[in-house]
Amino acid sequence: MTSGRLESQTLSRSAAIVERLRAVEGAGLRTGAEAAPLVIASGSGSTLVDVDGRHYVDLYASFAAANLGHAHPDVTAAIVEQAGRLTHASSAFVTEERVAFEEALVAMAPAGLDRVLLGISGADANDLAIKLARTLTGRREIVAFSGGYLGRSSGVVGANGKVAYRRRVGRDADAHFLPFPGGHRWPHGPAAQAGELVLSLLREALEDPASGIGPVAAIVLEPVQGNAGVVIPPDGFLAGVRELADRHGALLVFDEIQSGFGRTGRPWAAEHWGVIPDLMTVGKGIGGGLAVSAVVGRARAMSHWEPGTHTSTFLANALNLAAGRAALGVMARDRLWERSARLGSALLERLRHDLAGLPQVGDIRGLGLFVGIDIVDDRDDDAPDAARAERIRDACRSRGVIVGLGGPAESVIKLSPPLVIDEAELWPAVDVVVRMLRESEPNKEGAA
Repeated sequence: MTSGRLESQTLSRSAAIVERLRAVEGAGLRTGAEAAPLVIASGSGSTLVDVDGRHYVDLYASFAAANLGHAHPDVTAAIVEQAGRLTHASSAFVTEERVAFEEALVAMAPAGLDRVLLGISGADANDLAIKLARTLTGRREIVAFSGGYLGRSSGVVGANGKVAYRRRVGRDADAHFLPFPGGHRWPHGPAAQAGELVLSLLREALEDPASGIGPVAAIVLEPVQGNAGVVIPPDGFLAGVRELADRHGALLVFDEIQSGFGRTGRPWAAEHWGVIPDLMTVGKGIGGGLAVSAVVGRARAMSHWEPGTHTSTFLANALNLAAGRAALGVMARDRLWERSARLGSALLERLRHDLAGLPQVGDIRGLGLFVGIDIVDDRDDDAPDAARAERIRDACRSRGVIVGLGGPAESVIKLSPPLVIDEAELWPAVDVVVRMLRESEPNKEGAA
């Protein structure tokens, strides 16, 4: 693994490009928070290379989207072949790429989800699912969960469980929120009873005429929360939500944009608990690196719109769908969810062994290659330590390893490497993460 340590003599190209960026780009993107963001020139498999030639092992998979890694040869070949024939045609027309992608997606979807509507981004898909639920049921109200993340577009930002996302863009809440059971900190009684408590709150919200909640169109949740820091619900919770949705005529929507497509060791995260939603949103890795998303659902929930209700200029883009079809083919052919399960189990075991007893590690959890490490001030206080988490992330990057941050306080180190990562790359990179965690200083007086 080539070192990614910054050196003054090789910084010039990156610095020059960032300076050009600052001169033309408006505020609001994440690159604005860093003095020296990475300037990426190329990627292959689990490796990214910046414009100065430094190599990085990508244990974050570009927001957990590069499930097949960067520039997978099968996807690249499909893009090149398709680009020579057709890149885009209006969604008022039909292309074979569109039909083949949808057929492949239905073939991989849980039983009973046999209709597809396309989108471009994950936020598109979630917005589409909520509109489907509201128009089918004739109801307006949505139940969502604390920590949930549905995207940043106007249609869904109000249903995010983190108020900062909607406050920054001047949007009001557009959902009723309940706590999501699971994770490191559960402040509402015994953690073992968290699932039953939330189900009782949901039951009361739906059934008590004085709850303040009217008839609900949809209950929307991630089977495993990603942005919240890889939060895994207790057994029985999703099944309980399914039962209550059915009882009260609400659609159950699972956001599998980050947790799906093999990420957690199953094709879809909800399969760990055997629960099938009415609508499932997919995105990120499903496009093989290009912008593709979709809602996959039951026919009864997706057959009530008039033609022309759903459209967008670049919807059903042939180039994107050719890439997505290839990505689905690789996932099915190589059964990458099985590899994710195997490597993820070994990763959890190693992290728990190597980080045992560290006061700055509050919890280590995960499913498949989807792992969260809670960074705390110390184990007695158990307070989130976002400053230390950021230092750990930066220290890893300076040594050629990219990790993510998540959680309510951005104090969770997230590991979500490509499912194709070579073990010869994975384990040395994990060793770097472990070493940086062990060497991280407490956020006390005198700390760096």
